[in-house]
Amino acid sequence: MKKSILIVTIFLSILLLTGCIIIVPSNDTIGEPQTFSKAGITLLLTDRFREQESELGFDAYYSSDFCGVTVTREDFTLEEGLADRPLSEYIQNVIEANGHQDIQPQNSDDLWYYIKNNTNTRVYAFCYKGPDAFYIVQYICPNELVSVMEDTIFLWAAAVEFQSSSSVQSA
Repeated sequence: MKKSILIVTIFLSILLLTGCIIIVPSNDTIGEPQTFSKAGITLLLTDRFREQESELGFDAYYSSDFCGVTVTREDFTLEEGLADRPLSEYIQNVIEANGHQDIQPQNSDDLWYYIKNNTNTRVYAFCYKGPDAFYIVQYICPNELVSVMEDTIFLWAAAVEFQSSSSVQSA
């Protein structure tokens, strides 16, 4: 599952470069706040995002003209002791599993994340520990929009909420 993160990053990079017209967002074009809930997690994005089907196995995938967002959920039941693993260790394992030995996890205001710079995109990967699963939420942004979108991405990342385990439906 971790390798699929790398695959989708490449896929979204290609999509953003060849398949979409990139509109430089401003406060007027980014849209109105809107929440999206799926797989036990609620994200704050805007009404400019559309939910897409993920052909790469993501639990949720949202796209706009200026940013892509993927969600990966790893249930604690997948591995014995996973629920006891601290988030700092989990994110380090995600980084290593994706072959990013040169990247270090960062923590700011209780948000654990890492940033991956690709040729044409920047990926902000945030890891969360929910009540019954770990989540990886990736925000993929074209390099030319990073200065405009970075603060907004961190606001969105800080607004993530989890649904109770009884309300999570399997995908």
